[in-house]
Amino acid sequence: MASKIRWGVIGCGGIAARRTIPEFRSMVSNAELVSVMDLDPDRAADVAKRFDVPHFCTTESELLARDLDAVYIATPQNAHCRQTVMAAEAGKHILCEKPIAVAAAEVDRMEQAIAQAGVKFMLGFCMRNNVYHRKARELVQSGALGQLVMGRAQLTCWYPPIANAWRQDAAISHGGALIDMGTHCLDIIEWIMDAKIVEVAGFQDRMTHDYRTHIEDASTIVGRLSNGAHAIFDNYFNLPDAAAQNSLELHGTRGAIIGQGTIGQDPTGRMFSILQEREIGYAADQVRNVEPTRQEYRIEGIGLYGQMIDEFSRCIAEDRQPPITLADGRHSVNVVNAIYQAVRERRVVKVEE
Repeated sequence: MASKIRWGVIGCGGIAARRTIPEFRSMVSNAELVSVMDLDPDRAADVAKRFDVPHFCTTESELLARDLDAVYIATPQNAHCRQTVMAAEAGKHILCEKPIAVAAAEVDRMEQAIAQAGVKFMLGFCMRNNVYHRKARELVQSGALGQLVMGRAQLTCWYPPIANAWRQDAAISHGGALIDMGTHCLDIIEWIMDAKIVEVAGFQDRMTHDYRTHIEDASTIVGRLSNGAHAIFDNYFNLPDAAAQNSLELHGTRGAIIGQGTIGQDPTGRMFSILQEREIGYAADQVRNVEPTRQEYRIEGIGLYGQMIDEFSRCIAEDRQPPITLADGRHSVNVVNAIYQAVRERRVVKVEE
């Protein structure tokens, strides 16, 4: 294998052109981008020119025929299974954007192809790379919160009807605010709290936007985790960006960790903890006379997507297991599908394993 991992990108739209490729070029020293592919030839040519990529094409087969070690799949989720299988059969390692797929059967096909080819796979839950989320996980694992009671993750945006937007076409997206943004929230809570979602219920509506197909612009979900803690996931396409909190809350018997603006594509935000160092009895008068320890954390962050490329490149070079696996992707699909079932049937649904 070459000294630098040679990459190709499948899909030059939104997230690839806006985040991943720019951060790849500015942050990653152990890899090089040698080809990009998009069905739109003008878009592929533009991205190649802007980021000094030596080759572009319009088909997966042409890109996969090149001398590449790895591919980054940044296409709509209904294409992930087919493109992952093609990449595996071509002997390429695969970094795939979330959600991994839209059905567990698709994940099964991906797993079979990856196993047969002996290539590595990583799923792009990049928000684990936010330095505040890493610090929150460290604090939780240290026992700072005591028994975990509840976690909450919120990610919102203003996303009105847009002509030809694939996320607003249910045949492609298979859902709205939940499958697009909520998958990050589900993963962050599970990862930080080190527990899996086992039961879900909630409400979803097309409350504000008249999309051309029926997808939700409002999703409020509750869940129970395998450690007994509760969780809330709120994702909306109908809240103004200027008012977006995109917040993280973690509560336990000894205190709380609050992240503000940490859930999103930027490696930014702020976070503080409020911890009670000693246990006290019940105060019937509800007078809060115990001074908690409050600490604000100020940590410099770097690009989430560049970190993702760097980490997977290192996994390939060092021949080690990537930190976010196909099994994580399958679980995420099962959770999302259980949520949509719970909303349709207006009941609590257990997550399949």
